[in-house]
Amino acid sequence: MAFQAGRNNNRNQEPVKHIAEGITVSFKPNSYVSEAEEVIKACKNELHFKVRKDEITYSQLRKILAMTSTIYDLANMGDVETALEKVQYFKIQLIYTAGRNEAMREFIDASRLVLICDLISKYAERNKPVRKKLIRLCKYMEALVAYFKYYGGKD
Repeated sequence: MAFQAGRNNNRNQEPVKHIAEGITVSFKPNSYVSEAEEVIKACKNELHFKVRKDEITYSQLRKILAMTSTIYDLANMGDVETALEKVQYFKIQLIYTAGRNEAMREFIDASRLVLICDLISKYAERNKPVRKKLIRLCKYMEALVAYFKYYGGKD
């Protein structure tokens, strides 16, 4: 049996329960806050904010949130092009974080943050307005962090 990256290679370990399949994130203006709450509730109820030895922590989420503050500022100033570049960097950081920590991978998958970054980029490629979507991404991330803290997430 060959080693497969991202797979459970230790037969004695429990398989990871993937929570993303049961969560819908539409990223609409009137639903993103309740969707953020649903993601965090699932992380708490299904995972207890933990996968094996890996945990979702407040400091990890704050680090991700800090990246979105630059995007928010740029979008508010009207510098959408630079904000879109920051979204690409944000996506890379999400993927890196997911690769290092299984619990964060579950959170990132469930929150659909990578897919939202892709959605925003595709809108921009089609020359559709993305400023509001950029700001919504930042507010969605803020809602995720707020609900994590509200539902007893660990520091």
